Amino acid sequence: MMTKTPPQYLVLAAVLFTSASSIFIRLSIMPPLVIAFYRMAIATGFLAMPLVYRKSKLGGISRRDLMLCGLSGLALALHFATWIASLSMTSVMASTVLVSCSPIFVAVINAAFFKKKPGKTLLLCLGTAIAGTIIITMGAGDGGDLATLPGNLLALAGAVTVSFYLIIGQEVRKRVDTAEYAFLVYGASAVILLALCLLFAQPLAPYSAGDFAIIAALALVCSVGGHTLYNLLVKFHGASLVSLATLCEPLFASVLAVIILSEIPQMQTVLGGMIVIAGLVVYIVKNR
Repeated sequence: MMTKTPPQYLVLAAVLFTSASSIFIRLSIMPPLVIAFYRMAIATGFLAMPLVYRKSKLGGISRRDLMLCGLSGLALALHFATWIASLSMTSVMASTVLVSCSPIFVAVINAAFFKKKPGKTLLLCLGTAIAGTIIITMGAGDGGDLATLPGNLLALAGAVTVSFYLIIGQEVRKRVDTAEYAFLVYGASAVILLALCLLFAQPLAPYSAGDFAIIAALALVCSVGGHTLYNLLVKFHGASLVSLATLCEPLFASVLAVIILSEIPQMQTVLGGMIVIAGLVVYIVKNR
């Protein structure tokens, strides 16, 4: 039986779901590492249910692919650890714009490790993104100081680490189904984040039921809901639509921050964000 093609406008729902991540994180009182751990742990448990129902054969995955899933989980764990921490040190708009630079870093990593020579478009877009990043950084903090520079750098680190996650996933998913891959990677990420929580003595409890409800919503709405829609839409409508749509996340997140958190971004952050996103749009469109 043929699966009905989902309408393209569903991508807006996916963007809204994922854009809410920064708001849920800001509303939680948990430390960043603890938020990241519970987010991955809850998402892993949710993804385990369809695998049990389907009686999935995880044992049929090769040792090499299992190791790659572990590396992907490490990259994802570091992504959430750095990006979630950045939200406590800089504005929602600056953080979400800078972490959205992952398409450029994917291209740079491909050029550095896989000898894929960067073209003029990549170099131009990379320069544009760097210019926008500098403008955001120079507008950091009250009075133009660099108070939020650490947060901006952590958001950039989140972009770099998620780039490795995407590159590894691109290779492993040639041989491993999406559901199995997501379960293994999320599970590995949860274990690594738990180890980091214990290493840095981050308290896993006690927290209120309301705080756990916020993190459960973060995991189910943003990780399972938003990213599941992305995975569905990319199958029917291609990566270009999804890649371009994700660049709306900083805009959606900033609007939500204004409405819910009363956080007004600085003009330099808005200008720098527009420049970064413009560079990314040109790069993705030119590389359809």
